[in-house]
Amino acid sequence: MVTMMSTKMTKAGQTTVPKEIRTALGIADDSRVYWFWDGEHAYIASTPSPLPEVTSAKEFWRGIADAERQVEAGKTRSANEVVSEMRSRYGC
Repeated sequence: MVTMMSTKMTKAGQTTVPKEIRTALGIADDSRVYWFWDGEHAYIASTPSPLPEVTSAKEFWRGIADAERQVEAGKTRSANEVVSEMRSRYGC
């Protein structure tokens, strides 16, 4: 079953994702939403916010050190690399 909904685009290019869609896709208030365009269709995907809540300077610097270790171990990729791959994959 396909359900059609519409939202209004503001002059600033903003719109609201309908509650039913947010719920179905598991989009929380702090999620990041990604848009893909293949030249014909638009797609949406979301991920939970990767930003942890930091309550102290010590915790902040521990997080920085952990992130640096992940980079050194090759467990992260630069945003530019990810964008290039997405553009290549989806032709945008």
